[in-house]
Amino acid sequence: MPRRRARERHGIRPIGDALDELLVRAGWARPVELHEVFRSWGERLGPEIARAARPYRIDGDTLIVRVVSSVWMNELSLRQREILERLNAGRTHSAVKRLIFRIDPEAKG
Repeated sequence: MPRRRARERHGIRPIGDALDELLVRAGWARPVELHEVFRSWGERLGPEIARAARPYRIDGDTLIVRVVSSVWMNELSLRQREILERLNAGRTHSAVKRLIFRIDPEAKG
């Protein structure tokens, strides 16, 4: 506790907090948080979905997702609400509001 008080008295704080504040002040918090979906896709949605679909592009608050087949496109369309909830969990500055699924022209199969 004494160290914390000393840090507060001298204006010292964790670097993560300082970076978060910088992102907010610069207006970058929303785009940075939105693009985090590319890194966390498999972690948030699981390996089965990660093998069948991948985030391709963000356009405003819409995420375009490339899918390996029309079967998967239908399945994910039906689960869109669940996917949005999982993708947006814990976000404070932004949210993906809409998903568009497209067949991946590079998919093998």
